[in-house]
Amino acid sequence: MNLKDTLRIVSLDRLRNLPQRERWMVIGVAVGAVILLYLSLWLPWQAQIRKLRTTVPQEKIQLAQMRVQAMEISQLRASGRVPLAGGNLLANLEQSATANGIRGRITRMEPDGSNGARLSLDGVHFNALITWLASLQSQGGVRIEKATFEAQAEAGTVNARLVLRGAGA
Repeated sequence: MNLKDTLRIVSLDRLRNLPQRERWMVIGVAVGAVILLYLSLWLPWQAQIRKLRTTVPQEKIQLAQMRVQAMEISQLRASGRVPLAGGNLLANLEQSATANGIRGRITRMEPDGSNGARLSLDGVHFNALITWLASLQSQGGVRIEKATFEAQAEAGTVNARLVLRGAGA
């Protein structure tokens, strides 16, 4: 017989030798301690594990996307984008907006500093605007300094206020 078995027998013998009222009190305290441990440790631990099982895969996906985007940014920086051909920024923006079919939505276009422009567009389709801005950035070296969008009643349309900077600004 080892020490563990001896302690178990001694503990059970001591419990059996207690008066019935004290025996029930000891059993009640033991059951209460088990319930308390279950509620305060086990259940929160299991809830946290369930939460982690859903969020960790999502975070891994987001991390992978961020790594891809970081590589794209590095490639764009290394490529040395070519600025829009000739002329000033406002003329190039107007020409590009006309080519992309959103010129009619531009309500205001004015210079901002030496190589910047402020634009206001009303009721423009959001996807068309984003496509246009992406092409300006990738082909013309124009960067978006500030952009605010306000959703409109018609689905997919926005009012936009933009501050753009040309290459070298």
